[in-house]
Amino acid sequence: MSSVEVIKKIREVEEEARKIIEEAEAEARKIVLNAEAEAKKIKNEIIEKAKVEAEKNFKKAEAEIEKKVEALRKENESKISELREKSSKKMDVAVKRIVEEVLGVKL
Repeated sequence: MSSVEVIKKIREVEEEARKIIEEAEAEARKIVLNAEAEAKKIKNEIIEKAKVEAEKNFKKAEAEIEKKVEALRKENESKISELREKSSKKMDVAVKRIVEEVLGVKL
């Protein structure tokens, strides 16, 4: 092979190498873009699942709180009713004593 042919062959190999490198770089960019898109998709899915789970936990907590509030409301209503009964009985006793005091008679 003559030196001209060798130089020509070297240039051809260099050109092929350049094309291979360009193709590899293009493929690498494509892989990176796909990986970024997949990562974004996975991130969004995880965020959405977390939102759903948070909403579920919030609703569960809200329901538990409502149950406790209702139980406390009933308990308080019962206590208020008891206090009214007691105060009513005491009021009756007090009125009876006042009437006895004013009238000077034992009822």
